[in-house]
Amino acid sequence: QINSNASLTVSLAQTPYCKKHRYDPQNPLCAHIIFCGSIVKVNDSEAGLAKKALFSRHPEMESWPKDHNWFFAKFNITNIWVLDYFGGLKVVTPEEYYNVKP
Repeated sequence: QINSNASLTVSLAQTPYCKKHRYDPQNPLCAHIIFCGSIVKVNDSEAGLAKKALFSRHPEMESWPKDHNWFFAKFNITNIWVLDYFGGLKVVTPEEYYNVKP
């Protein structure tokens, strides 16, 4: 409630990729991406989709105690940094990130 800023780092070290290529997890070739932004409580029109998304992946959470005052939130991403090679971070805008075709 005081500060909703957050960041999330995801690394290829979490997959078999770096081990397969014998990359140390600190080696930039064992790429990672850093998302920065803020946690925002979803509004009523988004709550149904949020519940469906969360409970479809984690059905046990639906029975967690209600008196813990859980709420649904989303990560409003404002900055993205990619470290995948030597020479520093690459800045990617959220628009660029979401527009990439797999």
